[in-house]
Amino acid sequence: MKIIIIGAGVIGSTTAYYLAKSGHDIEVIDRQEGPALETSFANAGMLTPSMADPWNAPGIFKTLVSTIGNPHSPFLLRLKALPSLLGWGVSFLNNSREKLYIENIHRSADLSWYSVKLLDELRKKLNIKYDQITTGSIKVFRDMESLEKLARLSEHLIPHGMTYEVLKGNDLLKAEPSLEPVIDKLAGGVHFPDDQAGNAYKFTCEIEKEAMKLGAKFNYGVRVEKIIKKHNDISAVRTSAGDMTADKYILCAGSYSTPLAKSIGINIPVRPAKGYSITVPLNGWNGGPRMPIIDDGFHAAISPLGDVLRIAGTAEFAGLDQSLTSDRLANMYDLLSEIYPDFAPYFDKDKVTEWAGLRPISVDGSPYLGKTDVANLLVNTGHGPLGWTMAAGSAKMLTDIIDGNEPALDPKKYSLNR
Repeated sequence: MKIIIIGAGVIGSTTAYYLAKSGHDIEVIDRQEGPALETSFANAGMLTPSMADPWNAPGIFKTLVSTIGNPHSPFLLRLKALPSLLGWGVSFLNNSREKLYIENIHRSADLSWYSVKLLDELRKKLNIKYDQITTGSIKVFRDMESLEKLARLSEHLIPHGMTYEVLKGNDLLKAEPSLEPVIDKLAGGVHFPDDQAGNAYKFTCEIEKEAMKLGAKFNYGVRVEKIIKKHNDISAVRTSAGDMTADKYILCAGSYSTPLAKSIGINIPVRPAKGYSITVPLNGWNGGPRMPIIDDGFHAAISPLGDVLRIAGTAEFAGLDQSLTSDRLANMYDLLSEIYPDFAPYFDKDKVTEWAGLRPISVDGSPYLGKTDVANLLVNTGHGPLGWTMAAGSAKMLTDIIDGNEPALDPKKYSLNR
């Protein structure tokens, strides 16, 4: 059937590939001039089933309130965003209750693990390159209490087939020798050997090419102006290039899926959380990390991606504002200098790329996949910080739903009406 996908990020482009592979006539619409030029462009690059725990952990309300007005806080709630968060925020806070929080971890872990395994298959079958790393990740801590808390939380990953190891001192250095300059400041770390990393932008460009080989068409520089609904069906998408029609339509527009759906009476409980990154050329330095290092105190990560380091993180609730804020970017620079003081002679500020993108955060930390109350409209959005991790699994599940096949995971757990 003819299917229009709105959004050509890592989610939309991977969805286009799986649907085209299944024999559908696919058209993708994106307002940018190429694939993955918004939230997928310069994220942390991590594929981390280990980070399936949602941001709204027990105690999140106190954390968010304490951040108001503090530009250096890992989490930051801007006052201007409060009106848009009122209804959504109640559900977000409700899901921070211990019982729901644990349920949400398991749901996200299922999809993350399934997705990374599918990505392995894609990489081998299609021989695509995206600066991939398959040596895991390490989350480091400066206090023992936080380290032990994550170790307890990580026990929930074991039933999903994942493993972890708590490392301290020399054992931590054996796993990641680049931490030697700061080892005395660290209480320890947790190594997740099943995690991976890679450049999401490069992957998206590669999977877009594979989708096009299968007949998918990508329309860039095309802005969606209106979704036209008649009775209980979408009849057309009005765009800057004219009206476009299909049998089915899929929203893969990240945080922008919410206002698009709202215009036709569909509520997608997703709100944007801005993340920042800096991409720093190595300039010949060879003392960097073997794998992504997540710093719990900074709520940020350092990932080696080919000949650059990507430092990314923080969460800022500021609505659909994608502007760069110097105070937030400073957190990224501070983490780099804190963890890798020996990099200073190689650092060239003029060659650094600064970036911000909007993570689409659902109320419970898991994405929304599948059908909506509008007969021919489906969604694939709300992946939060795990869009890259969950992309292949979400796309395959949605393809199975459209094809009438039984998905590998229970689709009801990820539906908009769950």
